[in-house]
Amino acid sequence: MNNNPNTDIAKPKENLRQRAYLNSVTSVIDYGAQLLTKFFVTPFLVSGLGSTLFGVWNVLGQFTSYANLADIKVTQVLKWAIAKDRDSISDEELRKYVTATFLLVLLILPIILTLGAIIIWFAPEITGVGEEHVAVVRITASILLLALVINKVFDIFESILRGMNLSFKRIGVRAAVIIIGGVLQVTAILLGYGLIALAMVQVFIMLSMGITIYFIMNKYVPWFGWGEIDLKKSLFFFKTSGWFVGWTGTRLLLLNTDKVILGYLAGPVLVTQYVITQYLANAVHGIVKNIINGVFPGIGKLYGNREYEKLMKVRKHVMLLTWLFAVSIGSVIILFNESFIELWVTESEYAGQLVNLLILLSVIQYLFIQNDSVIIDTTLELSQKVYFGLVAAIISVGLMFATIPNYGIAGLCLSMMIGRSVISIAYPAIIYIKADEYIRFKDLPFRPLVTILVLWYCVYRVASLIQPQNWTTLGVSILISLSIITPIAFYSGIDKNNRIQIISYFKSVLLLKND
Repeated sequence: MNNNPNTDIAKPKENLRQRAYLNSVTSVIDYGAQLLTKFFVTPFLVSGLGSTLFGVWNVLGQFTSYANLADIKVTQVLKWAIAKDRDSISDEELRKYVTATFLLVLLILPIILTLGAIIIWFAPEITGVGEEHVAVVRITASILLLALVINKVFDIFESILRGMNLSFKRIGVRAAVIIIGGVLQVTAILLGYGLIALAMVQVFIMLSMGITIYFIMNKYVPWFGWGEIDLKKSLFFFKTSGWFVGWTGTRLLLLNTDKVILGYLAGPVLVTQYVITQYLANAVHGIVKNIINGVFPGIGKLYGNREYEKLMKVRKHVMLLTWLFAVSIGSVIILFNESFIELWVTESEYAGQLVNLLILLSVIQYLFIQNDSVIIDTTLELSQKVYFGLVAAIISVGLMFATIPNYGIAGLCLSMMIGRSVISIAYPAIIYIKADEYIRFKDLPFRPLVTILVLWYCVYRVASLIQPQNWTTLGVSILISLSIITPIAFYSGIDKNNRIQIISYFKSVLLLKND
């Protein structure tokens, strides 16, 4: 007799390609809403707060995130455990996963609040504000910490939805909340309420997102509920999450120190220049990340089923698509970022063409690292990832303190790239080892590397000759540039066999074919 409730009724085969497509579309819509909201809101924030307080706002957003050091990332374990095991264990076992996660989240909340109190106390010193702003900065930091705690609690339900490969079920909901939040931010600035009101808007956004995700998850995940308390399962999640904790700290050092250290060593005004100049580069990062992220729950299933050959094939195509987006949109950033910033905010906030290029390089470098990082997450074996990431982070932060005082933002970007080069090499090696494969000389990406260097050199040389003077001219110039550069990159940087496979993949997705 079959005792597994999941197998009592035959289930239709899950269409990984279709769900990857739908998840990616959902993520892109969400990120597009975030990007457009930031585009319209940022000029109001810069003019309403001024360059100094706008820099302080960005530093506070990053600094309060350090409370995540106390987060054991058990919701990440839940997501990948569900993604890997959902077809092989009973509904009751899945409910035990949820209960184990909830108990561990309750245990870490007091630790997060304690660390948050320390962060709140030192926030004025880190941001470098005068005495007149000390109280405001501490209150703002407190409210941002509350938003972080709300997000931690509701992240359980988001992880269940992602683990079940059902993120697309919330399509448009998060985007709507983000847009409403943007309207509230502009309203707060126009009414003169400042940093505290902006932080309150973040609480509203986190609470609204969490509640809506709960109802969506409850509707589309029929097995959801609270299972029996299983101490052995909780201990397993805690042990596994330990490496996610290590990665959280490492990731904070890799990604969430740039604004804090730059503000501490060079002042909030330079942070404003850095944030404004990197807007488009971060847009590239977010767009590509959200397109690619829709694929990864399916990759978790491939790893769980030991389909390594298929996993490595998906990885190769993911990397090539990432490269294509990077080279095409990156070229546009090199050509038009200065004109964009002049029209968007003011030319004085542009950090210069060399810094623009360095920011772009650092963002693109991390895109590729991030792809491999998520694949390693699906294995739930993170020790090597954390060790190498920590080495990279320590090198990056050490170099920042040595270079920022003399070279400013340029020193910051070079420090990040040099440190991250450690994991640019180590993470692919880890994946090949786990997939029982070897890195062959012919697998090294010489052709894409040469193509991106040649294309970016060419656009860098002609960038000063192209200066659109209004939004219409800028938009038309961007479309023309993309229509020229994208096919050149696709045919010159990707070999024929991979081009055919990528086109075939997209056709199968659009026609809703199964794997």
